[in-house]
Amino acid sequence: MKTRLFGRWALAAGLALVWAGAAIGQAVESGVPAPPTVQKRTPWDSEILAAFSKMPVQDDGRVKPLDTFAQFRLLRFNGKRECVTPWKETLSPIAWLLDSLFYPELAEQYKMFVVPSWDALDAAGIKHEGKNKRDRYSYVELFTGRQALMTKAQELGHKEEKDRTTTEQQIVSLAMSMRDFEMITHYLDFARTPLSIPSSPGMANLFPNPAEVRYADVLSKAGVIRGAMATLQAGGADVDEATKKKELENIRSLLAQLDKLGGMASELALFPPSVTVKEQPAWSAPADLIEKAFTGEVAPEKQIALLGSLENLVKQRDDRIAFRGTLTGMNQDVVALASARGEYGKIPLEVFLYKSQFLYWSLCVFVLGFVLVASSWLAPRSRILGNIPWLAAVPGLALLTTVIVLRCIIRGRPPVTTLYETILFITATAVFVALVIEYMNRQRIALALSTLLGSLGLFLAYKFELQQGTDTMPNLVAVLDTNFWLATHVTTVTIGYSAGLLAAAVAHVYVIGQLIGFKKSDKAFYKSLTRMVYGVVCFGLVFSTVGTVLGGIWANYSWGRFWGWDPKENGALMIVLWELAVLHGRMGGYIRDFGMNMTAIFGGMIVAFSWFGVNLLGVGLHAYGFTSGIFSALLVFYIIETIVLFLGAGLWIGRRGSSDTPASATKGKHLPASADSKAARAR
Repeated sequence: MKTRLFGRWALAAGLALVWAGAAIGQAVESGVPAPPTVQKRTPWDSEILAAFSKMPVQDDGRVKPLDTFAQFRLLRFNGKRECVTPWKETLSPIAWLLDSLFYPELAEQYKMFVVPSWDALDAAGIKHEGKNKRDRYSYVELFTGRQALMTKAQELGHKEEKDRTTTEQQIVSLAMSMRDFEMITHYLDFARTPLSIPSSPGMANLFPNPAEVRYADVLSKAGVIRGAMATLQAGGADVDEATKKKELENIRSLLAQLDKLGGMASELALFPPSVTVKEQPAWSAPADLIEKAFTGEVAPEKQIALLGSLENLVKQRDDRIAFRGTLTGMNQDVVALASARGEYGKIPLEVFLYKSQFLYWSLCVFVLGFVLVASSWLAPRSRILGNIPWLAAVPGLALLTTVIVLRCIIRGRPPVTTLYETILFITATAVFVALVIEYMNRQRIALALSTLLGSLGLFLAYKFELQQGTDTMPNLVAVLDTNFWLATHVTTVTIGYSAGLLAAAVAHVYVIGQLIGFKKSDKAFYKSLTRMVYGVVCFGLVFSTVGTVLGGIWANYSWGRFWGWDPKENGALMIVLWELAVLHGRMGGYIRDFGMNMTAIFGGMIVAFSWFGVNLLGVGLHAYGFTSGIFSALLVFYIIETIVLFLGAGLWIGRRGSSDTPASATKGKHLPASADSKAARAR
């Protein structure tokens, strides 16, 4: 199968910007993009958008809806899932993709490339007068610096992502976005560019009407063309040598045209094979059909027919009635092929998942719930105000849980397979446990934390998704391709993460409350917070220990050793050892209420390191890829937590110093034994 001209994984490996696509490079570097031939186009109707949304495509090894492909491409380019045209029309991801495919001269004018700073633009010599930082640019605006940008990005292609500066990473990201956009806008060039059929008797026999010959027409006669070439090369044709040479040159010229045009049509693998998945798992793009038609033993007739329908769509782009009719037939044929392979059944469900925007509504509900909880503090004795926040926290958790369940159904996997999914699962688990605690003690603290943690968790999920800009349901690496261990080891360890972070959150209420003097005379309130922290730490220790042991068993099964001091393994062990130390210190009387909460906050920092920090190291068998953009967020988190710990330590030292009574003050006085023991306990 033909190698893709450009791929994200190649860039991650340091080789993506070694451009293999010479054809597309020549096409885009031949001059400044021409101004649009039309100022507007007829908006896409709902029927066309729905048909394209549910059309399956194979991308990064996974069959997904075309709508999912469009969403994450636009999210990476634009920083959001919508695009505004020069005439102020807001496009959905699938509408933007259709414009890019069928009206590239218009899509090149859309301001859809978000640039975080001017450093990358300055490096490429791109003008930005009158622009703000993090402003959006059109492809036409960036084109003047395209060559310089690509050259610099190619130089950085062999440099590890973790070793790049911020500006260097922005250069590479912008170059990759421009290249991916070009792969989309030039995808249908084979259907827009007429083929030049050489004039000769042999060509006239193959193509009686040369002006009407299209890409699919040539592929449909691939067997005949191969036979003609073989006959000419073997000398079996009843013609002179000069004619043979001329006919061979004409055939080679035609094949060169096919290769040049088809080489640009590799971004979307829209055509399923006609065989079972095990026999041939890869779908085909138009570029792949060239090789299959001219080298395969059996011509891919159904795929070539679909290619012809795609060419008709380009021709009919302004005739929406004809366009809709061709699209309906093409969509039915693609769905039939995909369904026969068992690869279409979950496509409508995935479209529904993203269209429903459950995560967005869950975030809104959690934020509303926190506002309601804060409002209830104005009337702490009101039962009505105290119960209203439940009406937000529970639906918010239900929406989040719905997303997790739907993703499990779509993928056929347990709920935790990627870093993104750990954010969703940890958030849901923390909210659920907090609601259980609130149901048991009814102090509104756990209820407030449930809505706050729900909001923070989903904000983090959105930030992570935006930062990565890739499909959050990718194919799994080989070692993770096992549902049993994902459902046992990964899930239990993740629950342990959730418990550690929840304990730290409750401990923040204790420490910050002490710092600001909140309810300073209510000792029962702070005692209850400590009991919450203690219980959640115990809960977390159980799952962290079991998960770590199961991870060792999995490692022995996969890698032949139970323990290898891998950074991820060390992070899990640190959590277990720290929680054991905290509980032993509590039981032995070495730490009391204040110490219990301070150590829980530090435990949250350990969890953050094990969860995300080890990915920044880029080493170890568990390092499945550098997590770009996490370092700054993690650094801010550690700075804040360190400040809280220092302030808490200062308060503890201050109280300890003030509680020490000078010896002269107690000289000649005798305290009762009971009073003496109480003073010791207070200290």
